[in-house]
Amino acid sequence: MLHGILKAISRALPSPPSTNYLWRRFDVKPYDLLPANPVIYDIGAKEARGHYAFGSPPPRARLVCIDIKSGPGVDIVADAHDLHMIDDNSADCVLCVGVLLHCRNPDKVISEFHRILKPGGIVYVHAPFISPHPGFPPVFYFFSMEGLEATCARFETIQCGFNRGPASTMSYLLVTFCSILFSFNSKTLFAVNEYVFAWLFFWIKYLDAFIARYEHARLFYSASYFIGRKALLAIRG
Repeated sequence: MLHGILKAISRALPSPPSTNYLWRRFDVKPYDLLPANPVIYDIGAKEARGHYAFGSPPPRARLVCIDIKSGPGVDIVADAHDLHMIDDNSADCVLCVGVLLHCRNPDKVISEFHRILKPGGIVYVHAPFISPHPGFPPVFYFFSMEGLEATCARFETIQCGFNRGPASTMSYLLVTFCSILFSFNSKTLFAVNEYVFAWLFFWIKYLDAFIARYEHARLFYSASYFIGRKALLAIRG
């Protein structure tokens, strides 16, 4: 009964503010690097369908969304480790946001991206580095900027970095930590705490407007991204 009452209250309340602060806009936007009428594969996208912080798919793009489970926005159900249904050298762009951490063999996944991309094709990969996770799907890896770039070594690096700095990361960690601390092992209380502490700590993220530019901000950030290009001569290899 209490759980039902709390759910009803939560539906009536405003959504808590995000702890995410995008302190740096993308210097390089993957979509700006594509030819006209590009073929884009968004891996693990579900309803996102290519809409990310760096922009939306260009006009007349052929966007194909792939996920391991069917659902809204999913065009092809497939495992990122095996994209055999996609021809070699057929894609202009591959996007992979928040997926690589769930892959048992990230190198195999990146190899598949490299195979399906045309020479000169663009890949964008985003993966967490310091971030709480609910545990399902299971998490196998986290990626520093250097680690993600090394994982994507098949590609020519265009840009590798982070855009959620230490303040935004700490805001999220504090919300999660305090929610655990004051949950007393109750799932219901944990959910209530997440809502309350999001309102208490969201403002910390705005400090990234100043400190995310510090050299030492590289020590503490929540996620890494990589923008790369398949070599023009790769098809001959």
